[in-house]
Amino acid sequence: MEAVEVLDALDYHHKQIAYHQAQSLRVLAEYAIACEGEEFFDAEIAAAMRWTSRWTTDQIALALDLASRLPQTLDALEKGEIDFYKARVLHDQTMPLSADLAAEVEARVLAKAAGQTGAQMRQLTRRVVMKVDPAGHEERARERRKQRCTGLDSVEDDMARIWAFLPAQLAAACSARVDAIARQAHTPSDPRTLDQVRADVFADLLLATPDKTSAVKVELYVTVSAATLLGLSSQPGELAGYGPITAELARDLAGDATWRRLLTDPATGEALEFGTSTYRPPAALRRFVWTRDRTCRFPGCMRPSHESDLDHTVPFPRGSTSAANLGAFCRRHHRVKHRTAWQVSQPKPGRFCFRSPAGKTYERQPEPVLGDPPPF
Repeated sequence: MEAVEVLDALDYHHKQIAYHQAQSLRVLAEYAIACEGEEFFDAEIAAAMRWTSRWTTDQIALALDLASRLPQTLDALEKGEIDFYKARVLHDQTMPLSADLAAEVEARVLAKAAGQTGAQMRQLTRRVVMKVDPAGHEERARERRKQRCTGLDSVEDDMARIWAFLPAQLAAACSARVDAIARQAHTPSDPRTLDQVRADVFADLLLATPDKTSAVKVELYVTVSAATLLGLSSQPGELAGYGPITAELARDLAGDATWRRLLTDPATGEALEFGTSTYRPPAALRRFVWTRDRTCRFPGCMRPSHESDLDHTVPFPRGSTSAANLGAFCRRHHRVKHRTAWQVSQPKPGRFCFRSPAGKTYERQPEPVLGDPPPF
């Protein structure tokens, strides 16, 4: 193909994608309006689309906003004049504004958006919002400071990204301090790069006092096979809240640890039964179910099991407090299970079957606690 043909084809297909994204948002907005007042109606959408709860909520909010307050943006997306990212930018930046101010921002930004990159349009939108609503911008900045928080994102190959949402001046000061300490510590003979030293300094500042001892004790839950610990297998371990880790890292973490035995089925790798007669699961049973389930069992949810509730599939005391009748459900999906027409069963320990209010069925199978069962 000639270059011009390639460019024309790309332009055509991207406009088609934008058109269908706009149609999807229109359908979603119509459904949300029809379900107004129904609690947890979004759980049906999340399960069917294999979306997380947060993404589903965001998509519904976006669809409703574009269909009602920003109709010109939705029209521009439908025509392929802007892409989904640009539509999302207008939605995000104008959410705090009144309908009139949002319409003013929309008109001023869309006049230039087609000829800009997404980054350029985002900067333009921020400037326009600040100009049309300077007092509101200052108030939002004060409210944003109340939302400061931290979080952890898993990435591949035994790595993760820890982040903090801070006022700009504090974030800049933290970054400058880490950089200054790292530059002092980084010598010509140091085999580490300056970026590596910055990362090490950051971890040292958080985890250790000047005498290198931690002021606050934390627990990490690691699941690893005996064969891997003995160096007879290279099967990965599992770090709670993160996911699979290499055998090498699992062995390193095991060097200074408190051990608890967990028996698994040699054929499937699934955790075996553990039970009690009380309503509240004892600590050992809680750890067992956390390890078996890994995440909230609701379709598509990835909330770590140790941050979730342990729910009786069949209510206690009719149902026992045992691994065969317990499952990890995040607080939101725990409420979905008990307050809506969703039906949940556990035909075998760790295997959950769901029937939605719309009559669709879903299944979450137990995962081998240490990856693929034998034969490997």
